[in-house]
Amino acid sequence: MFVFESYDGAVSLFRQLNYIGQSNCIFYATTAVPTSAFMFGAVGGLVAGAANAANNRNWAAYLLNVNEMGFGILPFESTKGLGIKVEDLAPRFDQFFYIPYQQLASVTVKRYSIGSSIKRLIIEITNAPKFDLLVQVKQNKMPYHESCFKAFCDFYGKK
Repeated sequence: MFVFESYDGAVSLFRQLNYIGQSNCIFYATTAVPTSAFMFGAVGGLVAGAANAANNRNWAAYLLNVNEMGFGILPFESTKGLGIKVEDLAPRFDQFFYIPYQQLASVTVKRYSIGSSIKRLIIEITNAPKFDLLVQVKQNKMPYHESCFKAFCDFYGKK
């Protein structure tokens, strides 16, 4: 079991950061690697990885809490090897990132590919590097994720 498996566990992580609102929409995402990077093989992957690292967007995963204060983004690092498993993730409280609504340039949610159960979430921030994330619509190990992400998509998705 991992701490953010339940909604209460996820809330407890954000409570440690004093980032709890009246209504907390909490969901899980991973970093998107541009598909153009894969066209150039290992070199393209390294270049994309270096760009993400330079923008401090090189974490294995993120837990987002969208509430009336803005977007709270808690990065996670993998504690084991290359694969990303939610049970092997450790929160990086020192790298917590808060985006007030006034600093949001745009929020885009779109299908990652045709027939995919993955959505691409792009959060553009005024005068800062953007977050380019992938979100699986369903996360079996986090029952709260699907309903929270659906509520998020209902608000930010294509109308």
